[in-house]
Amino acid sequence: MNKMKVFRTSDIYLKDEMLSLRAKGFLTLVLTNNIVKGFDVTHYCSDNKEDISDIILELRINKYLKFNDEDKSLEAFPYPYDMWDNKNIEN
Repeated sequence: MNKMKVFRTSDIYLKDEMLSLRAKGFLTLVLTNNIVKGFDVTHYCSDNKEDISDIILELRINKYLKFNDEDKSLEAFPYPYDMWDNKNIEN
C-alpha cells in the first residue's frame, strides 16, 4: 500500500460493534494523525506489519477502507463507504 486518502467528519466507527478495539484504534490514528501510509502506524504502537495487515483487512471487510484503482491508494473514512455519498450521516 503506497498511500492513503483520509476523510474526517464523524465518529460512527467508534460505535460500530462489528469492529475490534484494535481496528478502532488504528482508524483513530489514521484519521487524527495525518498518516498517509498504513504501516506508519507501527511508529505509534507495538503491533508488527502482519498485525496491521490483519487490521487493514478487517477495516476493508467492514467497508471503512476502500482501494482506489485510479491512484492505487486506500481511502479511509470514519463511516462505511456505502454511506460515503449519503449527505445525511447520523451518529
